[in-house]
Amino acid sequence: MASNGTGLLVVGGGLASARAVKAYREAGGEGAVTLISADDFLPYHRPPLSKKFLRGESEAEDALVESEAFYREHDIDVVLGTRATGFRADERVVVATDGEHRFEKLLIATGASPNRLDVPGADRDEVFTLRTIDNSKAIRDAASEARHAVVVGAGFIGMEVAASLSQLELEVTLVHRGKGLFETLRARQLAQFLTELYGTKGVNLVLGDEVAEFAGRDSLDSVRTKRGEVYQAELAVVGVGVRPNTDWLDGGLRIDDGVIVNERYETGLPDVWAVGDVARFYDPLFERYRRIEHWSNANHQGTDVGKLIAGGDGGYDIVSTFFSEVFGVTFKVFGDIDEFDEIVIRGSLDDGDAIAFYLSGDRLVACLLTGQDDDTEAKLKELIAARATVSDLEALVRGDDLESVFAR
Repeated sequence: MASNGTGLLVVGGGLASARAVKAYREAGGEGAVTLISADDFLPYHRPPLSKKFLRGESEAEDALVESEAFYREHDIDVVLGTRATGFRADERVVVATDGEHRFEKLLIATGASPNRLDVPGADRDEVFTLRTIDNSKAIRDAASEARHAVVVGAGFIGMEVAASLSQLELEVTLVHRGKGLFETLRARQLAQFLTELYGTKGVNLVLGDEVAEFAGRDSLDSVRTKRGEVYQAELAVVGVGVRPNTDWLDGGLRIDDGVIVNERYETGLPDVWAVGDVARFYDPLFERYRRIEHWSNANHQGTDVGKLIAGGDGGYDIVSTFFSEVFGVTFKVFGDIDEFDEIVIRGSLDDGDAIAFYLSGDRLVACLLTGQDDDTEAKLKELIAARATVSDLEALVRGDDLESVFAR
């Protein structure tokens, strides 16, 4: 039911939204709070959808950010199954599928939607994308009836889904148009390690090729590639990136691969903020705009903006982080991997103990790591935040103390 009142309106039902309304109340934010979500579930954590939940090791309730009681006890009106369709900034109105919602303050946190392939058969029932609990459950149900699966894409979603389906004992083929795995990280040693890991787990890697058709008569039975190869499949999962959900927005907002905001998540319109996957925010550490599609970013920005909306202090001032887990191996990334000159590695990925240092000139801008303790992780983030520069590359590779090879 649409609201004609005032107060804080949060559009979007993901982690950032849940963190924002909680932080807003904890910081003393008063008045009406309404959260509208296109999803049919209360806000939940997405990482389990490609891992534990997909494998049947957890259930939907385990993924909830907060219980239903939390929203009731904090006087937060959650409207599910409601999609924003328009925005009239001058009238302070969001138009949604259930009517019009007026606001005094607005937080845009509508996230992103998966890209689909424009090929024959892409609309088949057995061809899935993964974004919601319903998506993950549908894949899990389909996997229980299938023997063969094709996963398209070798980014985070594709790699994690391929690993999970393999752990469910399906014969998995991963098709990727690029030449390596996790190419966004641009770490050759990691790509080689993962190629060997997935090979030992029985995943068939098809690199440098693309899907031409999802084929079958009554249902999906195979996937044909542009090189003319055919792979058996009773289900397919497409993980080829996402696009920010900004189609419903206009009226004075700057939109360029997301809603443009400053380091305080302000859009430029009075009392209108944006966070999470939908926002391209200014990162003062790297002095550029970034859009980050990971759990840790939504978690931090949601909490931070909730305090700001309530009148508290805040603003983006951390080193960004994200993680992935495949076949029991966890990788973490700190900092900005988009702009660097070289990667220097210490340790061994095979031994589960390695750090890849991303250097721009001699400045440390990012790290890719596995098997590190909490103190080391904290030190790496401190060095990135301090714009530390490396003084001795040989000592860095050799494993000398981090403080002795970096100058702040």
